[in-house]
Amino acid sequence: MAPVRILGKVAGFGIWIGGICLLVSSTLIVVDLILRKFFGWSLGGADEISGYVLAIVSAWAFPITLLRRSHIRVDVVYTHMPRRIRIVLDLFAMTCMGVFIGVLTYHAWQVLMDSIAFNAISNTPLQVPQWIPQSLWFAGYLFFLVTIVVLLACSLWLLARRRPREVGGLIGIHSVEEEIHEEVHPESMAAVSPGHQTMQEK
Repeated sequence: MAPVRILGKVAGFGIWIGGICLLVSSTLIVVDLILRKFFGWSLGGADEISGYVLAIVSAWAFPITLLRRSHIRVDVVYTHMPRRIRIVLDLFAMTCMGVFIGVLTYHAWQVLMDSIAFNAISNTPLQVPQWIPQSLWFAGYLFFLVTIVVLLACSLWLLARRRPREVGGLIGIHSVEEEIHEEVHPESMAAVSPGHQTMQEK
């Protein structure tokens, strides 16, 4: 589906940028440790920057994890239930996640607004204006919330069009066949766009 594909592209771009930022921050930490060990000198702020990066990258990693249906869920009973009940459970789980992330995003927004209102800066030598990392952090959660809403809307649209099998491929749990295929051919599973039917249902 087009909206899901667009979200997938944005999320994919986000994790690439996040991966680069993690690599850079890790390099800074390594360089800082070497300088401290052998020269008694520190870059200063490497740990602070890595903390910002970790928080921001984590927020931006949630959407792609959801789009690829990689969040851990207990499926001992789920897999033995009829498709209709599985769909109801999937919609319920997605709704609960949406409510939780909605509350989290709201509070993230409040934190950002407070930082802007009070012109907050970090109590460190870098004195980073807090609105800068918090804006990127908030944007990650906001995009995650948008992703949940779009997936819910697309799932309901598929149900209205009487295409329940595709709902499982959009918000359901990976089938055993998919998990086996992902272990054997991880590159092919990574290339699959969200919203496709599961291998079992096909």
